[in-house]
Amino acid sequence: MEFDAALLALPVKMVLVAAIVVSGSLVAQKAGPFVGGLIATLPISAGPAYVVLAMDHGPAFIAESAVGSVSINAVTVIFAMTYAVLARRGAGGLGSIAGAIGVWLLAALAIRTMTPPLWFGLLVNAAALAVGVPLARRFSRVVIPASDGPRPVDLMLRALAVATLVGVLSVVSWHIGAVASGILALFPIVISSILVVTHRAIGGPAAGAVAASSVYGLAGFAAALTAVHLAAIPLGSAAALLIGLAICVMWNGMLFTLRLRRLRRVAAAA
Repeated sequence: MEFDAALLALPVKMVLVAAIVVSGSLVAQKAGPFVGGLIATLPISAGPAYVVLAMDHGPAFIAESAVGSVSINAVTVIFAMTYAVLARRGAGGLGSIAGAIGVWLLAALAIRTMTPPLWFGLLVNAAALAVGVPLARRFSRVVIPASDGPRPVDLMLRALAVATLVGVLSVVSWHIGAVASGILALFPIVISSILVVTHRAIGGPAAGAVAASSVYGLAGFAAALTAVHLAAIPLGSAAALLIGLAICVMWNGMLFTLRLRRLRRVAAAA
């Protein structure tokens, strides 16, 4: 697709992305921290962003973008745990998210200057998860107060933020290259908006629990991105993205099923 044609299709892409984000956010806000964390790590933002990239570029571009995304996924683990720590220590909603995004941006800049290979991304993911998962268990154990859910204005702002990200990505991907596009596609806009709204509605510990719970889903997201990289050239962009989506859904579905079984065992033993 030529650049001018991509610009003409941009408003449609942004509207579709906004609709997806609103739907996903409603479910995440109502379902509690563990499920909210799992939903936040579904490709609600990255998925549409990659679809836009696939519409604008070929499979080789998608494969290379996924390499950058694999590395930045480890940074998102660090982002989530930074937010959880700051929120639990009373930094406030804006302070917590500013600190977490600051850490993400610094690490993303370092990765952009390195242009790391796939093996490096997998290695840093393993290291980040080795530290993040034990911390996630600690920070996700909180009592969550009742909430009426997000206000309509919160949903509108969240949808606008993600749609804007997709719009920016669609335009700048023609100029910044594949790896940088893969990094930008994983900017944690969805989870950030969920955390800010949750923090304001039901407090820092609850928002920290959502952030901590997202670490479990990010493990599957790393696997999904790796699959996209490996499948894009031999199978095509569409098939690769569908495989990545399937891995995300199956991984988070497995985590949800295991969680339900554990809760049932605890209830039966009580």
